Amino acid sequence: MMCHIVYFKIYRKSCQDIDRIAYSRIWRQRFRIVLSVLLASVLLVSLVTVSSAREIQVVGLLVGSGGLGDQSFNDMTLAGLGRAQKKYTFKLVVQETEGKPESNENSLIALIKQGADIIVVNGSQFAQLIQEYSSKYPEKYFFVNDYPIENLPNVASTVFAQEEGAYLVGLLAAHITNTGHIGFIGGVDLPVIQSFRDGYIQGAKSVSSDVKVSVVTVSPDGDYSGFNSPTLGFELAVAMYERGVDIIFSVAGLTGNGIIQAALQQRKLVIGVDADQDHMAKGFVLTSMMKRLDLSAFTEISKIFEGRFEAGIIHYSLENGGVGLTEMRYTRHLVDDSVMQQLQQATQDIIDGRIKIQGNR
Repeated sequence: MMCHIVYFKIYRKSCQDIDRIAYSRIWRQRFRIVLSVLLASVLLVSLVTVSSAREIQVVGLLVGSGGLGDQSFNDMTLAGLGRAQKKYTFKLVVQETEGKPESNENSLIALIKQGADIIVVNGSQFAQLIQEYSSKYPEKYFFVNDYPIENLPNVASTVFAQEEGAYLVGLLAAHITNTGHIGFIGGVDLPVIQSFRDGYIQGAKSVSSDVKVSVVTVSPDGDYSGFNSPTLGFELAVAMYERGVDIIFSVAGLTGNGIIQAALQQRKLVIGVDADQDHMAKGFVLTSMMKRLDLSAFTEISKIFEGRFEAGIIHYSLENGGVGLTEMRYTRHLVDDSVMQQLQQATQDIIDGRIKIQGNR
């Protein structure tokens, strides 16, 4: 009897062990299955991301009015793509246009025929074309720098708060002018150029309502020659200086190079745009209102290669470094510390929303 009881206890304990072991094995098997599924999912996502990046071998840049060599709008975008090319080792093909609709379309088709997986363009000049061809080639990515396009699944676009940077250079110009008369020369009468103009005037008037601002636009909306006429820019700037203007804000692409040369000849001040143009007439380019198309091009192309493509409109502003002024390395001696402090305060006030700028965007 005693032996039976001992046997029964041993048997009961063994059953419990067996149950526990079996239960443990079932959960280990379930855990292995779940873990395998999770690992497979991660691997699949990784493979898809890497596969997407590897499939992109060619990036095409469609260059608009002003062309390459403008040391401004187009060169900034090319610089951003060059930086991306070093990181992702793709082939970069560049196609320039004559600025006319037929030429624009032929150049876009040429990029497609060269196998461009991503097509990059600048500004409103190509907007209608991109809207048409993005639906014809849904497998390709299209990136439009500096013009808003939305509701297209394979098109990313950027807009810049150029009115914020323009406000700052207007404030600066109003403090530096000796004649109380400053100027603005825009390339083409486009909303984006009007935004520069409005911000510039508002910034100047924030210092003194008595500041006079003369405005000239090189060509009307639809005529993009205003971005590609340095000789005319030179002539317009000289005429403006001769009328008493002593600082001109040049927002005109390649045409601006002529405006800068006029400042050098007349020994007056000019404000550059898009790129850091301070070196183009050392001591006479007061500052440059940088519009970081290089940053946006690099950032948005990187998103595509890393599987983070973001369709729609992406905003660049003072807050994220999309616009800003140069360090004024050749003209800093012309600017009092108190003015620099006002620029810094205005920058923060714009970011915080305390200064509202009526830009036309």
